[in-house]
Amino acid sequence: MVQKYIKHPFLIDEYKFDFRIYVLVTSVMPLRIFWFKDGLARFCTEKYKQKAFNNPFIHLTNYAINKDNANYQTDENAEASTGHKRSLNSIYVKLGQDGVNVEALKAKMRDMIVKTLISIQPDLIHHYRTS
Repeated sequence: MVQKYIKHPFLIDEYKFDFRIYVLVTSVMPLRIFWFKDGLARFCTEKYKQKAFNNPFIHLTNYAINKDNANYQTDENAEASTGHKRSLNSIYVKLGQDGVNVEALKAKMRDMIVKTLISIQPDLIHHYRTS
């Protein structure tokens, strides 16, 4: 895994967030990929401030960290547009309302998934047998 800290991240409601996208690989040769169309968006529990590096609630989206913050909100409604764990579909709706081309975003996500798996396909072929 390679990561790079982004100084000016895209925010929703002034909070950093990440996507949890679920992909199933049923075959490595030929490569067969199924993308579960919904997933999760996990949010930080404090509004973003670029310089506050010592506060993990501002910069890290991990549930294990944020669940301990007094600001952490759960929402039983998976399609809700509040809370610190939201459905990916609710984020698509929010982004669409904010003028983001959601279909183009999904296409870029799909390309990243495919290119990532193609880049490791030789290792997958070596380690897994395909039926």
